[in-house]
Amino acid sequence: TKLDRHDFTFQYDSVSTAYRGSLKVDIDILDSDGKLIDSLTYSSPMSIPENQPITQQFMLLNVHTFHLPIGEYKISILAEDELSDKQDNAELDVRLHNYWSEKPTFSDIMLSYSASPTDENTPLNKLGYRMFPNPSGVYSINSLIVYHYSEFYFPDTSVRRVGIGQSVYHNDTLFRRFQTEWFTVKGASWYISGFSVAGFPDGDYNLKLELLDTMEQVIATVSRDFTVVKTLSEETLAISEKNVSDMRNILLYLLTPKELATFDNLKKEGKVNFWERFWDDRDPTPDTDRNELLEQYLARWDYVNRTFSSGNIPGWKNDRGRIYLVYGPPDDVEHHSFNISSNAWEQWSYYNENMFFIFADPLGLGNMKLMHSNVEGEINDPYWRDKISSPGGTQFYKQIEE
Repeated sequence: TKLDRHDFTFQYDSVSTAYRGSLKVDIDILDSDGKLIDSLTYSSPMSIPENQPITQQFMLLNVHTFHLPIGEYKISILAEDELSDKQDNAELDVRLHNYWSEKPTFSDIMLSYSASPTDENTPLNKLGYRMFPNPSGVYSINSLIVYHYSEFYFPDTSVRRVGIGQSVYHNDTLFRRFQTEWFTVKGASWYISGFSVAGFPDGDYNLKLELLDTMEQVIATVSRDFTVVKTLSEETLAISEKNVSDMRNILLYLLTPKELATFDNLKKEGKVNFWERFWDDRDPTPDTDRNELLEQYLARWDYVNRTFSSGNIPGWKNDRGRIYLVYGPPDDVEHHSFNISSNAWEQWSYYNENMFFIFADPLGLGNMKLMHSNVEGEINDPYWRDKISSPGGTQFYKQIEE
């Protein structure tokens, strides 16, 4: 359901100096005959700080569990502003499968905005990961990573080796295939993954998962549609193009030292002309009004500054931001959180180019630096693991040995 914030009613609370509102939600679950099986009604109070614009849109995400027999159901949801007569409704058709059947089976795919490790026990948790569901399946400039969760089941509890193949289709054509991941499972297991859509053209896509046996034969499949809508508005593009200081920063990793020196020696008008000529020369569709390459790069620029900024350092200035701008979104990001023997680190993999980059927080201060890569011209340090060892972890192991 959808109620934009500018359509929502708030009342000012002088005690808390905030605007308060309340959303009432009614959920009805009907069986295939239209009979009411279960229902839930609740209210969600909301508080908007006084200095925060109340015209900004927001999302309210909740997870509710219903225990139902296998079968087909219709879910009816009504959201109502309790301070006005504004409301919206939605209906969903749901089928609950018998996953413990006579053959390997996938569950449906749950799309998510995020997937971060957590020890908290909340309804948003999926086996140690906090996941914010994305029921609409729409990813925009503010949500460029498609995270997803699924489960797979076997009819017995034998221990077996299986692989998960992950592919994305666009207009019924294979758009991207990711490296197969292999697991040893017993009876049933789960799969959480994610990939960036920063380099995807706007449009509709289909995510397909394949369960493979040791001979790499497909034994089960599942798919889920999602949509990418991230084209920057003309207003955003105009702001970026008119700000000369931003122009230099945006072009920094794209220019040779000689080109950068030329740009720096130009006056403001000359810099604007340089910018326009640079992107015009690289426009993949010069006969159209759009420059897709410019839009794609500005989308990366926006993403790194929102995602990788640290303290007073903007995202484009740090190592992860630079790599993302230069090489684009990785095909896979392998996260390793802080533990007793090592500070946090992550590996970015680009499968088609056979490239990888390893970033780590060597001092445990939240500043991820490039530690190792197989790309010529980037830092190459096979001893990078030694440099991220946690001093506390080293002492801990010494005590165990004693």
